[in-house]
Amino acid sequence: MNLAIDYLVLQHEHTQLILDAVHGGGIREFNWRNRPIFRPTPQDAGNDSFDLACFPMVPYVNRIAGGRFSFGARGVHLQSNWSQDPHPLHGQGWRSPWTIADATDSSATLTFEGGGDEWPWRYRAEQQFQLSPSALCVTLSVENLALSSMPAMLGLHPYFGDAARARLEARAPRVWLTDRASLPIEKVATPAGWSFDHARPVTAVPLDNCFADWNESAVLLWPDRRVNIHASNCRYLHVYAPAGRDFFCVEPQSAAAGALTRGQGEAEVVAPGGRFEVRVSFEIGAA
Repeated sequence: MNLAIDYLVLQHEHTQLILDAVHGGGIREFNWRNRPIFRPTPQDAGNDSFDLACFPMVPYVNRIAGGRFSFGARGVHLQSNWSQDPHPLHGQGWRSPWTIADATDSSATLTFEGGGDEWPWRYRAEQQFQLSPSALCVTLSVENLALSSMPAMLGLHPYFGDAARARLEARAPRVWLTDRASLPIEKVATPAGWSFDHARPVTAVPLDNCFADWNESAVLLWPDRRVNIHASNCRYLHVYAPAGRDFFCVEPQSAAAGALTRGQGEAEVVAPGGRFEVRVSFEIGAA
């Protein structure tokens, strides 16, 4: 384990991970054989978590329309948490400092306690990072500290670079269409022009959409490397591939965008004292 400024640096043979516990418990860099696997955080980046290489989404993912949803008899109203979007997004963890609970040369555990405020349920979130010579495994969990059941949506938000040369293979037969505010409006069969059943360029079509019924496996391919993504408890994959940008995001999630607003039991229900987790691994190899 090495400390650099306020960052935690993990190393395991060919893999290196730089964590930023203070800024959203995020990842600043994930490298393999001195190549960036995630888009590295710029050296001159400020405190905006959107500049990070990856951050956790807890206790919900994506946007909540108007910040309002109901759970049982309880109505919840969340405030916007990003100046450029009127709808609160990605939860509370990515905008909060985390605590380094444990660390070795190649592993670390970060924790964060939130809720009991505009999010009515108190909870404890935890991230476990484990490096191997050619992989990173992240386990993100939430424990309900409240006296009543709470909804939960978990996910990771990794950024990848070199979008122009990247190809994606991922099987997800359905996708949520969105309105101009990027809010989901209808789930349909994945159009042929959006399908990644066979590896195709990530930049083939601009996307900011949540794919459903994902089989929890995806492959990213560049001319000089590949990344195999495997997940558990994540049947949804959000793909953000903005036009004209040199990055893209492939985000494993436990529930689809808008799940809380729809109120149809799509989010996980965590009983008092209960715990829910997702696990995502990124395995790197030659192309």
